[in-house]
Amino acid sequence: MLLIRSASLAFGDHVLFHDLNLHVASGQLVGLSGESGCGKTSLLRAVLGFLPLTSGEIEVCGKLQDSAHVDAIRRETSYVPQELLPLAPKGKDLVQLTHSLEHNVGLEGARSLASFMESLHLEQEVMELDTARLSGGQRQRLLLAAALSLHKPLLLLDEPTSALDEESSQRVGRVLQQVCHEDGVAALVVSHDPVMHAFCDTVVTLSPII
Repeated sequence: MLLIRSASLAFGDHVLFHDLNLHVASGQLVGLSGESGCGKTSLLRAVLGFLPLTSGEIEVCGKLQDSAHVDAIRRETSYVPQELLPLAPKGKDLVQLTHSLEHNVGLEGARSLASFMESLHLEQEVMELDTARLSGGQRQRLLLAAALSLHKPLLLLDEPTSALDEESSQRVGRVLQQVCHEDGVAALVVSHDPVMHAFCDTVVTLSPII
């Protein structure tokens, strides 16, 4: 599903990571950990084609990440950033931002947004609340529910439990396990959270370049 081969990424003389090999198979939940600044978020952006690798290659669903395949890969991939700015006016507008992106239109599947919201213990009234009144954890779970409802084969998550307490983090972990192990989604999750790591099939650590 996701293959990263001999990948290196640098900004000028600053090398984030070097010769990285990573495989996330269909049905697998993989955690990605490491110190701040070692390139975890940059790797997710490289998978989506927003950052070019210095060397190596990335393959998603059998397609090489290059100019010819970047649109097709984005159609296969759901990405939830740690922060989404500027904030939309209401909860439902956060969802609409996700569903109205060029590569997401018309993809909400049989298992609805409402079902994922229920699994993540989000009340329907959050859709009508001003986003300024939503907690960081509510916004994170709402964006996750929106991404999951697209039913794409690859899921990229950047610190999805950073604003959550332990109980809510466990709930997110269980939902991600379910969509991976039962629905065959491949997920790569950047996280410092040991609670999240406990739900992963494996955790890969990016080491800083000395």
